[in-house]
Amino acid sequence: MIDYRNPYTPGAGAMPKYLAGRDDILEAASLQLKALAANYQSRSLVLYGLRGVGKTVLLNSIESVAEGEGILVRHIEVEEKKGLIAPLASACCSLSASLNRIELVKSKLEQIKNLFASLTLSVDAGDGSLSLGFNEEVLGASLASSHNLSGDFTDILVVLGKYAQAAGSSIFIGIDELQYASKEELEALACALHRATQLGLPVMFGCAGLPKLLKMLGEAKTYSERQFIFVKVDSLPRDKAVEAIVRPAQKLDVRYSDEAVDVIIDYTEGYPYFIQELCSTIWTSSDSKFISLETVLGCTSITDMRLDEGFFSVRYDRCTPRQKEFLIAMVRCGELPCTLANVAHYMGRDVSSIGPLRAQLISKGMIYSAARGEVDFTVPQFDRYLRRTERID
Repeated sequence: MIDYRNPYTPGAGAMPKYLAGRDDILEAASLQLKALAANYQSRSLVLYGLRGVGKTVLLNSIESVAEGEGILVRHIEVEEKKGLIAPLASACCSLSASLNRIELVKSKLEQIKNLFASLTLSVDAGDGSLSLGFNEEVLGASLASSHNLSGDFTDILVVLGKYAQAAGSSIFIGIDELQYASKEELEALACALHRATQLGLPVMFGCAGLPKLLKMLGEAKTYSERQFIFVKVDSLPRDKAVEAIVRPAQKLDVRYSDEAVDVIIDYTEGYPYFIQELCSTIWTSSDSKFISLETVLGCTSITDMRLDEGFFSVRYDRCTPRQKEFLIAMVRCGELPCTLANVAHYMGRDVSSIGPLRAQLISKGMIYSAARGEVDFTVPQFDRYLRRTERID
């Protein structure tokens, strides 16, 4: 090992020691958050892109900026098959508790205590002060069974927004993996945000998800495109990829040869997660302060194995045999994105018969619709993985 202080962090959503190539996104978000903190309207944000491009890292960074501006921040992650409501209810409860501790609210609470059954309002016998809080268990259950999810969540967000406004505060809720929310949940989110915006309430969402999120939000509510700023997060351009490789090592007096950097960029294609994974392998496999081409070449096969056993396989193993057949057929098409007609050809089936498989794989977050009649993998280099493990020529 070069040094016990490994500056590369290949964990899921782990913050790298040097965040390269995202300055423009962070600066734009910072301006919005400053406006929000000053009680001015700020459009909510949607970060979208493939796996491994650093969406979660960016969302976490934006949340840190929000906290630095004195904004109340909560982060939630939508889990597949569990939906948005439960974690969002929990975030609302937590925000309510935080606002309840702000003294300024106590004198203004009468203005906003018209709450519905999922909220609790109590009076302290000692000083007569009001205490407002969400009953999380009741809230989550009532929303999940509601026949008007949009209306219910709008009421909750408006109450929170008014409560924050009365306290001289503002709210930022970060939502990761939003593509796992249902259409009804996304509609409720859009409706609630729309009403909060109309009322000028200091509430902003920062969302992250796969590329299909754009279409999902558009289908949930046509005005979603005007509510959010959509930011595509992609692989790093060459100069920024070089920074992501070189800068963390420089702080520990470690240098790369130009040829070594070139190979790392070729291998990773500029994807931040792959850069972190390969450079971390190099760091733990070498004992020299100078990283040569030979050192990098000796680490690519080790990195392949680590990615195959973790990053790729955890997703592939969740697929059924039929779904795996679809994915393998995509690789056999030769070029990505590929047409459904070509996929059907390599599966030996009619195009109409593979539609359900396509829908299932999109729902699982394995593929996305790159264009009409075309699909691609949501995981970069997944075709390489299948060629290695399934021995596809």
